[in-house]
Amino acid sequence: MATAILLRAITRLSPRMAAYQVKRLLRNRLAAWFPGAYAAHIRRIALSLPELTQPSDAAVAMAQDVAAFYHDEYLPVIEAAASGTFTFFGKTVAFGSVERIDWHHTIPAETDFHLWRMKLGHMGFACPMLMSGGPEHVAAVVRIIQSYRANSSFAERGCFSSYWFPYSVSHRILAMLSGLVLARDRLPPDQAATITEFLRENAAFVLANIEHDIRNNHVERNLAALCLYFTCTDTVPAAVKRRLDRDVREIVADTILPDGLQGERSAMYQGLSVMALRVFAATPFLSEAARDLSARRLVAAERAWALMIHPDGDIALFNDSWFGEVPHPGRLVAEQALGPLEVLPDAGYARLHLGRIFALFDAGPIGLRWNPGHGHADFLSAEVDVAGRRFLVDPGTFQYSTGPRRKFERASGSHNGPDRAGVEPVEYSGCFKVGAMSAARLTGAESREEWVRVSGELALGSGSMTRSLEVTAERIDIEDRWNGMADGAQVRLIVPGEWRLETTDSCRAIFVNDKERVQICVERGTIASVEAGNWACRYLDSEAATHLVLTPEDEGRGAALVWSVGTAGRSVP
Repeated sequence: MATAILLRAITRLSPRMAAYQVKRLLRNRLAAWFPGAYAAHIRRIALSLPELTQPSDAAVAMAQDVAAFYHDEYLPVIEAAASGTFTFFGKTVAFGSVERIDWHHTIPAETDFHLWRMKLGHMGFACPMLMSGGPEHVAAVVRIIQSYRANSSFAERGCFSSYWFPYSVSHRILAMLSGLVLARDRLPPDQAATITEFLRENAAFVLANIEHDIRNNHVERNLAALCLYFTCTDTVPAAVKRRLDRDVREIVADTILPDGLQGERSAMYQGLSVMALRVFAATPFLSEAARDLSARRLVAAERAWALMIHPDGDIALFNDSWFGEVPHPGRLVAEQALGPLEVLPDAGYARLHLGRIFALFDAGPIGLRWNPGHGHADFLSAEVDVAGRRFLVDPGTFQYSTGPRRKFERASGSHNGPDRAGVEPVEYSGCFKVGAMSAARLTGAESREEWVRVSGELALGSGSMTRSLEVTAERIDIEDRWNGMADGAQVRLIVPGEWRLETTDSCRAIFVNDKERVQICVERGTIASVEAGNWACRYLDSEAATHLVLTPEDEGRGAALVWSVGTAGRSVP
């Protein structure tokens, strides 16, 4: 089965992606056999690159935009980082000193995809250590660089998927270089020289390893890092300039949809796309065509990001997303004027907001055809808030490592769209591979003063599943239909643990949070089960939840479920 999924995934690769896949596999093998030769190869590229110079006004402005994505997140941990203690995703590891950092460290919670170790390699903490730290923090950055150089051999198995992962190296350039540019005038020359030389080597590595085999947000990070680097130099080699211009135009046109959402349809990765577009639009050596395209998509992207935000100020959790990976959009993007009904037609998202009810509806594809690895089968699902609090939630993304939790969170049955037990519209294998794909579509959107409505459809084989939503000031009404199919029809709802289940029967469940009471009412169908479960709004952090399964009425060659979520009066203190 896994082999068949892999083959189906491979058939969607472009010839260029396939060629870069082969190149990557050869690099991994040859570098492990001849690590000294590969290190010398990267060093030769580095020596051919221009050195970082006194930053221009354009470089300073760009660094300010980039640093906003790292500084505040890591500022509280710079004291610990300076002593060799690091906390990512709520997991703390104390190495004792920066000289004893194990760049190969893994944590028990991760198996085949080690994001904790990758975050360590990002060195995002270097940004505030340089910008806002004292002399001891700057000295610690230099010592961290020395530790990295001494303990990051290309011979180490897995190095290219963690601390020498081009994606990680790109984040390292963005974080460290933005901090350096904004603090350079106060750094001792010898320490600044160590940092600039390290960044030059990192830029050489990324230039030699742009991830065209993966495309998507990975290439965005690679190109944004290189554009920032070369904006901070006096000259740009002509060949590099041509290559970056071509690649920037291609990645923006191919992966930033006309409505502004990044094609992987994740509100988390959307924030990083906003950062990349800001860099591209301001890169002085790119062509006018590349900068203009980036600037136009940036305007749309900022609006699209704002549309994917809940009233609590944090992101939607469709597809691979979690809180804390990017700053709250409200700190980085100007307030957008959004109406009761907003639609992203290319991405297939709709935002509905009237009175005390807020909903985000997903009726789009799983992701970009050539690599939908960050996609979940959340077709026709909705995230629903009542009175500014999340009530119906996405299962989230607990981890990327292969296993039952990753499989559950990506599957159709874990989301609250109309589902059929035992029938999966998407084939998954491992952390990110996708075989057969599906795509929902928006079929209608209508707005009146007292209500807003949207509808969507997911076609599967000889039948289809449809959902319509109507939001008024106090409730959301939902109608789900299974057309030409009825076996296994169900809808799973996840309510966060902060809402306490007060009472339930076959057609109604009432939840309480402080003084708010919210009810789920089933008019056609049944509440078939209620049980304790979990969800994840932060990586490697599981939170309690109540899971409900609703089953529809059988209509012969189909089935229908009519239900609602709405306020149920104030609770008794």
